[in-house]
Order: sequence, then structure tokens, then C-alpha cells
Amino acid sequence: MDDLLARYTSLAPEASEAQIEKTAQDLERRNYMPPLILDVEDFYRLTKERMLREYHRVMSLPSESSELKAVVGIGDPEEVKKKHLTVLLNQYELLRGLRLGDGDAWATVNELYEDD
Repeated sequence: MDDLLARYTSLAPEASEAQIEKTAQDLERRNYMPPLILDVEDFYRLTKERMLREYHRVMSLPSESSELKAVVGIGDPEEVKKKHLTVLLNQYELLRGLRLGDGDAWATVNELYEDD
């Protein structure tokens, strides 16, 4: 988990507020929702600061947490935490690419939400 925390801490600087908002609106129009393990409030407008807060929030959840126990298919609470934080990081990196106008990132979203 130390490696994962290091990846969270080393996330690149944010896009501008205008880029964040425009991308959020574009994703909302597409009804885009990443496949996250646990709920993350207002994913579209997630920032590095909120990512770090989410990391620490999840890591502090007790094993008996109803939030962790509600995940189907993964019985180990520590594995739920690791899986959620890994998936969240990957989805955030995609989101960051969308905000910066990365064509590959938009192609991924378009393939998932428009081409099917």
C-alpha cells in the first residue's frame, strides 16, 4: 500500500477549474460513470486533494465497515480497499487525460459510451 500512496502523492498538477468543469459537463451529458468499487462523491470534479482524502478515508475504514462488507465478490476488507484505491487511481488518471484533451482518453470514453 506504500507504493499506492506514493502514486497518489505524486499525481501531476491539476487542470484548470474551467477544464475540470467543462469535462464534468461533457461526461455528465454522456452519462459516463467509471466502474468504481466504492462510491466517490462527485467523481467528475475530483481533484488531487480529494483523491488523497479518499485514500486516507478508505485506509482508515475498520474491517467491520458496512461500506467494505457491502462489496460483493471480495471477502477480504483489505483487498476491497486496495482494489478500490487502485481502480480509483486508474480512473482518475483517465479523467485527468480527458481534462487535458488527450485524444486517447476521449477515444476510450467514446468507445465505451458511444460506439456500443
